[in-house]
Amino acid sequence: MKGTFGLLFAVIFSANAWSAVRNPFQMLESQPSYQTITECMHVTSEEGGYTYKKSPKQILPQLRKDFDLIESSTPEMTVCGLYVVTDPDKIVEITIRYMNVNCESGGLMAFVDGWELNGQYFPGVEDHELNLDKRIIEFCNDNKHWPLKQFHRVYRSSQNAALLQYRIPIRGQFVATVRFIHNPSPCNIMAGEVSPIYNLINVGKRNNCTLTALYPAVVSIKNVNVGGTEQHLSYDCEQNKQDRIVVGGSNGLDSSNMERSSSVCGHSEKAGPEQGIFCGVTSVRLSSSGNYVNTAVISIRPADESDIAIATLVC
Repeated sequence: MKGTFGLLFAVIFSANAWSAVRNPFQMLESQPSYQTITECMHVTSEEGGYTYKKSPKQILPQLRKDFDLIESSTPEMTVCGLYVVTDPDKIVEITIRYMNVNCESGGLMAFVDGWELNGQYFPGVEDHELNLDKRIIEFCNDNKHWPLKQFHRVYRSSQNAALLQYRIPIRGQFVATVRFIHNPSPCNIMAGEVSPIYNLINVGKRNNCTLTALYPAVVSIKNVNVGGTEQHLSYDCEQNKQDRIVVGGSNGLDSSNMERSSSVCGHSEKAGPEQGIFCGVTSVRLSSSGNYVNTAVISIRPADESDIAIATLVC
């Protein structure tokens, strides 16, 4: 009896082990800490594991070959994404634990340093220190090794937002983990609806640092020091002035061509007036020449109907 039990245990163990080798995704997916992605645009602010799997419809085995031919001739080329945003003083790290996305069938994945929506990016092309071709890293399984080649890569963003895009026309799956890492010098920030106060600072660099909220918002600038020598605060700085804060909005994610509500420079420790920005996207950009350490504390909150009276911009 004891020998029979040992033999049965060995058979079951071998079957489970072989199943894990054939499908490591199944082993990872069974862990409760992994969330299953069910929506094409999945937005999260949580660390942990995420999984996605796409399979053709289950039909009779004898029709499998014919169905594959029909399905492969009209693949679904929808691009979906795992959109991650965290606290302003953190960056996003995404690790691909397992991937089975076939290049030959049109499958493709990409890590985006920032967010992309309708062909526009955050941070905008004028705000990020890297060119767009270096911010987007594409990958898929080479059919010569697919799906047996192990894929394990780590990607990190430059700010508190990152995106994992995927296009899986027929079948495929991936497992990814997300974690957040402290960022001692945040520049570009995607605002949430929880924190009302944000700090913009250029740390003496020649760059743009932009705070972007994906909703109509009420903005107030307080405790600002931009331009170094200006002792008073101006809300109408010249267009050719390099050190300034521009408050405005746009209907797309890229704020490079946003409509302007005000252009602020100078020094003040008092909170400025509230500006109601009624656009799909609200942005506050700190532009710096590199000659000064420019700083600003920004108060931002979602706008509602009662804020129409203080509207300074309507897109």
